[in-house]
Amino acid sequence: MARQPQPSVDDDMTQSNIRIGIMPPLSGLAGMYGHDISWAARIACQEINETGGILGVPLELVIEDDGSLPGTAVPAAFNLIHNRHCRAIVGNLLSNARIAVAQQVAEPLKTPYLNFAFNEGSISSRYFFNFGALPNQQIDKMIPAMAQRHGLKMYFAGSNYEWPRGSIDAAIRALNRLDGDVVGEDYLPLHASTTEIDLLLERVERSGANVFVPYFVGGDQIELLTRFCASGLKQKMAIVMGHCDEVLMQQLLPEIRAGFYVSNSYFMSIDTPQNDDYMKRLAKMPGVNGIWPRGNGVVTHFGEGAYLCVHAFAKAVNLAGTTETEALIHALERVHVLGPQGWVQMDTLTHHAYVNTFLARSKTDGTFDIIERFGNIPPAIPERYRKQAGQSAIVAPATDDQTADDQATDNQAALHDAVNSAFMGNAQQILAMADIAVIATDEDGIIRQVNAHGCQMFGYGTEELMGMSVHLLLPPEQRMRHADMVRSFVKSADMQRLMSRRGNVAGCRKDGTTFPLKASIGKFREGDHWVLVVTLRDISELARSEEFSLWQATHHTLTQLPNRKLLRDRLNHALLRTRRQNYNVALLFIDLDGFKLVSDTHGRETGDKLLKVAANRLQEKVRPGDTVAHLVDDEFVILCEQVEQPTMVALLAERLNRVLREPVVIDRFPLYLTASIGIAVGHGSTHSADDLLRSVNTAMQDARQPRRDGWYFFNGSLDARARQKISMIQGLQAAMKASELSLDLQPIVDVRSNAIVGAELLLRWHAPGGDIPPDVFIPIAESSGAIVPIGNWVFDQACRLEAQSRERWGNQALGYFSVNMSTRQIQPPNGITDIENSLRRHAAMPERIMLEFAESALMTDIESSLQTLHSLARLGFVIAIDDFGAGQTSLAHLGRLPVNLLKIGRGIVSHPARQDDSQTTLRGIMSLGQAMNLKIVAKGVETPQALEELQALGCHYIQSYLLHPPLLTAQFWQTYQQQS
Repeated sequence: MARQPQPSVDDDMTQSNIRIGIMPPLSGLAGMYGHDISWAARIACQEINETGGILGVPLELVIEDDGSLPGTAVPAAFNLIHNRHCRAIVGNLLSNARIAVAQQVAEPLKTPYLNFAFNEGSISSRYFFNFGALPNQQIDKMIPAMAQRHGLKMYFAGSNYEWPRGSIDAAIRALNRLDGDVVGEDYLPLHASTTEIDLLLERVERSGANVFVPYFVGGDQIELLTRFCASGLKQKMAIVMGHCDEVLMQQLLPEIRAGFYVSNSYFMSIDTPQNDDYMKRLAKMPGVNGIWPRGNGVVTHFGEGAYLCVHAFAKAVNLAGTTETEALIHALERVHVLGPQGWVQMDTLTHHAYVNTFLARSKTDGTFDIIERFGNIPPAIPERYRKQAGQSAIVAPATDDQTADDQATDNQAALHDAVNSAFMGNAQQILAMADIAVIATDEDGIIRQVNAHGCQMFGYGTEELMGMSVHLLLPPEQRMRHADMVRSFVKSADMQRLMSRRGNVAGCRKDGTTFPLKASIGKFREGDHWVLVVTLRDISELARSEEFSLWQATHHTLTQLPNRKLLRDRLNHALLRTRRQNYNVALLFIDLDGFKLVSDTHGRETGDKLLKVAANRLQEKVRPGDTVAHLVDDEFVILCEQVEQPTMVALLAERLNRVLREPVVIDRFPLYLTASIGIAVGHGSTHSADDLLRSVNTAMQDARQPRRDGWYFFNGSLDARARQKISMIQGLQAAMKASELSLDLQPIVDVRSNAIVGAELLLRWHAPGGDIPPDVFIPIAESSGAIVPIGNWVFDQACRLEAQSRERWGNQALGYFSVNMSTRQIQPPNGITDIENSLRRHAAMPERIMLEFAESALMTDIESSLQTLHSLARLGFVIAIDDFGAGQTSLAHLGRLPVNLLKIGRGIVSHPARQDDSQTTLRGIMSLGQAMNLKIVAKGVETPQALEELQALGCHYIQSYLLHPPLLTAQFWQTYQQQS
């Protein structure tokens, strides 16, 4: 792992220079990012000073460690302003520190405060300027992108403080707009234990989620990702984060790194001139020994944000012509800067910037591939915080640095004395001993007295709470509502509002973590003023008990799987979604044959163990996103969404029957089970949840009748078709072992010379009952996954033939062998490796092997296709798009693909002279090929007239029965020899 140097603090300042202070976390929970942020700020400062500085004087940078905590960040901010005389401050990474600095330093001291980190949007202040992404710029794009790729059931979890809670709130709103399912929401304490993380992941595994969305900080995120992979969940569901970057990648083992989706405003792999320039400067920084992944030099979205903040400050000062605060604020409101991510512009109304955001996927080397660009997005305050946006900030705690005028009026001082007197004597002693928090405030909610339990509950010292607004003891999204409630209470005739009327609220501790509490408020007159008394009780245990009761109501207590109630809820949601989709929903009702006999014979405890094993086996075999529910005793139901063909569900039933037949050893005694599985398929336009549940129960009863240990569709015709396809799939799996597969070679001819220059390998299946056409068995092989071993065998034969051709013919060897490839063959983790192994085994030359990919398959996930095809092109393969013109390939996509050749299908070339549309398409493809320097192969040329037309249009190669039919290998070599 690359070692990071410790940046030094710039102490050699002179009063003639303009200073800006920055607070990276050089220690504490987020300490791993301190170097990245410090380097970025220094690079920005260098660039500014190289172009003349600010107002003709140098810009100087002062670095203060924020310690990753509010208690250390606030003193650091005060020091930058008062002792180091900085004109503006830049920070902070963690939201609890950021909120504290904004409220306790920037607002009361009227100092511009620029933020570099993505944030939840909870801060509303005229002095606060955010250059990081808001949820709408990051999460609102990320959630639909992941739902489209992987599904609409998502599990959310994070650390228990404002940034994760605010971000997850925004993510859930985004998912709800898609009619998705929130299958879980959890919050763990900071520095969560491995036990807490493992229990969370157990809940995630049983949730049936398509996508897991974790929002943990620093080391907690690293531990979570490590244990997520170790648990095997990475193979069962996708994971997407708003917080994962190159620094976190450095902390993970290479075998863990690959495959994580991340959405953010910057990645090191962004291709812009500004990013290239930044990398060159970073490489020259003291202590940097190279750019990641070949060295320790990194920049994350935090560092890039710090870079933007320093440049924005410099530009604003030059625009204003002064460092005077009001003029500087007006300039910051209209500032725009060009950074590594592209242009970033401040929004005058919200004080949040337009930023560019991206969806990326991590690689084994710890870098990221950009797979989608969301563009430059305007900021929008999340609904959770919208009420407080634009309102004046709630009063912050008084500080020793404030003047007497800033701290309180004379009336407030008099009221303070009055409240103090009310707490004298026995009353004060009683309150000190009370086991609930008691806080006394003035009419404006400013704390004047607090008992010891109140200090302990919120983590503050008594002196820290004095003069603080009581509203700051609530999370940001509740503060304005709470302030309105207090003002309403003061004006009302009520003297108290009891806990039952007040309801539950959340408390916010000094470290930013939140907890549920019960509150009531009362008031009494002291002279001409009201004294407000707030009583608070921490109800965390009660809340946990209520959450557990809710969980129990929706889960089976033995297996912890969803129960009938939760299954019905998810089924209703799934059926609603099908009304907007062309997919069906399927239920599999699983009844464990013979379970009652086992339980009666060996006892209930053994039966329970058996049910747990069965539940785990079902969980392991279902598809990502499928819900496994446990109804009662030996009855389970699996809910499958996005079902294209009944065969998919039948294959799943086959897997379940197979795994449940395996013996279960309990107390060294083997037990045997089988299962009767009923299957029902439906759509929201024709079926209700009750319809499907009744149908699948009937199908399960039918499956039990003849012999058990099998599956049966509710619809008889579906059952027959599914069994026919299953039979074919099983036949395909046996075909390779039985040597039923063979290859023909169809010559590819040069139009100008009429010489054979290549050959396409065509797969044939000689089944015991007769030959099966490729257009029948290949789609089934593709949908079932059997295409992967079969396709790998075909490719291996291509490598063998290529090596034989060179060995036999030398310089006169065949130009190339063409192989149809499925995108499934080249998917991680083994795809590219299997291809490389075949090349090595036969010493084949990849530049003499052409890989054909169907246009429709490539367009299904263009970003993933780009990544894969570039990897293959780097190995030296010739890349072709098969059946070009039948799909939806845009010119923009085609220009990005490393393609050498286009193959035109029979539908376009068979009668070009007699079909106006085909001829127009054909001419367009020929022109496109010439413009992009691509070779063209025409297939299915049926007449001499069509051949002449293609020759006239400039087609390069022909593959057709008209010239050569597919040949056995020996026949092909004979034909080729005759030509030579």
